[in-house]
Amino acid sequence: MLRAQKLTIKENTQLNENTFKLVLQGDVPQDLKPGQFAEVKVPGFSLGRPLSLNDFDQESVTFVYRIAGKGTKELTTLKEGELDVINGCGNGFTLKENEHVLVVGGGIGTAPLLPLIRALKENNCKVDVIFGFRERKETLFEEELKALGVGFWITYDSEGNNVVTKMLELGKEDLYFYACGPLPMMAALTNASKASGQCSLETRMGCGFGACMGCSLQLKERTARICKEGPVFAKEEIIWQNLK
Repeated sequence: MLRAQKLTIKENTQLNENTFKLVLQGDVPQDLKPGQFAEVKVPGFSLGRPLSLNDFDQESVTFVYRIAGKGTKELTTLKEGELDVINGCGNGFTLKENEHVLVVGGGIGTAPLLPLIRALKENNCKVDVIFGFRERKETLFEEELKALGVGFWITYDSEGNNVVTKMLELGKEDLYFYACGPLPMMAALTNASKASGQCSLETRMGCGFGACMGCSLQLKERTARICKEGPVFAKEEIIWQNLK
């Protein structure tokens, strides 16, 4: 359920050249789900910035975000005080139980996949992970994956490898998958995979909760708002050429 609240900045630190970790503290909703996001209001900007949930518990919520424009650049300068947040946006992932699954992420799209991996492991799933980045200096979450005890592989475009070629090389194209990352990556993944799966779509959003209709998307059998009915959709629903 959506909840508008003020949360206190606990941490806002730089992870690499364009990527930051923001931790907000306060009375965090207890019904948050992997794959959901929050609208974070940056002072001086009329629209909130949609940031995927990277971690959450009863007292704090964590976002790992990339500088994408003036708003997120300004966000990196904030080290204390409170921020207005609308929490619990979007529908999140549907979790499998007692299955062998594949989790695939690219770039900043890896951020919302950590709570998903934890939840799948709690559901007794065997989880394999493939994360892809443009180059080694952009690597995220390697230590976190080690701590989670999952089988994982990291690919780098600069070294002539990517998540799709790695999936095929490992023979994991028959595994049910979860994915988040650049649209070309996810389109190629869904074409190469022989299994069903879920994709979390990245797009520009206005309000973040379905009122402005700015992120409407024509699916195969319905029209949906990415911020409301998404951002997670079944592979079979998506018409990739309708996305930009």
